[in-house]
Amino acid sequence: MAFFPLDLKLKLGEHSWSPGTVKQAVRLGVEIASFERAAAAFEELTQVPMSRSSLQRLVTEAGQLVVDEQEAEAQAMVRIPKEEEEVLWRQVPVPDSDVMAVSSDGVMINIRDEGWKEVKTVAISAVTSEMNQETGEMEVRLSRHSFRAGLWEVKTFTNHHWTEACRRGLEAAKTIVCVSDGAAWIWAMVFLCFSTRIEVLDWWHAVERLWTIAGGTLEPANAKPWVQWAKGWLMESRLRYLFRQVRLLYPRELPLPEQVRQAVGYLFRNRQRMDYAHYRQLGLPIGSGTVESACKTVVQARMKQAGMRWSRSGAQSMLALRCLLLSDRWDEFPSPG
Repeated sequence: MAFFPLDLKLKLGEHSWSPGTVKQAVRLGVEIASFERAAAAFEELTQVPMSRSSLQRLVTEAGQLVVDEQEAEAQAMVRIPKEEEEVLWRQVPVPDSDVMAVSSDGVMINIRDEGWKEVKTVAISAVTSEMNQETGEMEVRLSRHSFRAGLWEVKTFTNHHWTEACRRGLEAAKTIVCVSDGAAWIWAMVFLCFSTRIEVLDWWHAVERLWTIAGGTLEPANAKPWVQWAKGWLMESRLRYLFRQVRLLYPRELPLPEQVRQAVGYLFRNRQRMDYAHYRQLGLPIGSGTVESACKTVVQARMKQAGMRWSRSGAQSMLALRCLLLSDRWDEFPSPG
């Protein structure tokens, strides 16, 4: 194979594109929801020929580097050192705010030869709040979001969840608020990751169950006002009163419809995560919209277009790069080659 010293000076890889060119090409492949359209956009912008398959290969190569780095990082964060090894203590980053929010969720994508598989996603955000002088209510804002997502089992995802939390300095945060739906695996995971935390059931998941309860016995015209009343009781943390009102809708001598039984059980199991009046007073978020938005922007916007099917490695590469980009960390992009 021919060797040209100028290649080393220009930092050209085996594909003869400079690292800067690769970085820009891959970014287009990650942002635009089609490798074909992204390759066409790159060629139009640079006048450099780029095929769909070439761009896809570059994205997969670059993404695999990020995947490998993330996996090594996650393993290092949970690895127990051997007795003969010297322990080097890492520096804990300063969190972006005293209060940090963590939310997790899952979304399905189509994996070739496997079918629909769940991508587990965590979103971490800085939380600020201030009193609205006109309404007297605390207004909560979430910012500086970062994400990590992958086709992982819960155990592996827990390691990555913890790693991203450490990268954001949550160990030094004064308050960690975990806002998610009622999935048992999520609460088991945050229990393992954070010894001190405030657990909050996502408000809209609770409201969905109120609609299920009302719809099981009331006509639509009567269900809407009942749900409005119930939302008020819920927002005021009057849970005992709420459950009493549910019992009035469904007397003891009558069996509960199955969907209503599940909805009531959901609310009861999560009752300690539903002190919304107290959370609002503290200026804490009560909705998991950040991670639900992440499921759409990080995953679905690029990976769940009509007819899309992914290889497992290709999907994981794309997820790693999407998280890097949307966490405003594209400067950490590792050029392949």
